[in-house]
Amino acid sequence: MAKKLWGIPAYDGSQSRRIRKIVSENPKRGKAAIRFAQYRTGMTVRGYIEACGALGIPNYALFDITWDNDRRFIELYD
Repeated sequence: MAKKLWGIPAYDGSQSRRIRKIVSENPKRGKAAIRFAQYRTGMTVRGYIEACGALGIPNYALFDITWDNDRRFIELYD
């Protein structure tokens, strides 16, 4: 079972899936906005985790992916 943060399960799918940004504006604020700004259309889930890690904030990356995908801010594809 995936870890949860505030009831949100951490993404536990393939880290080779690709990310597509659906929204043009950053819908988040604060540290979440900094993490959201790391998304690039075509990058892999693993790439997003690494980008957040390079900023020193990797802890929420897997939760962000679930949250953002559920709210249609991003889309995951193979």
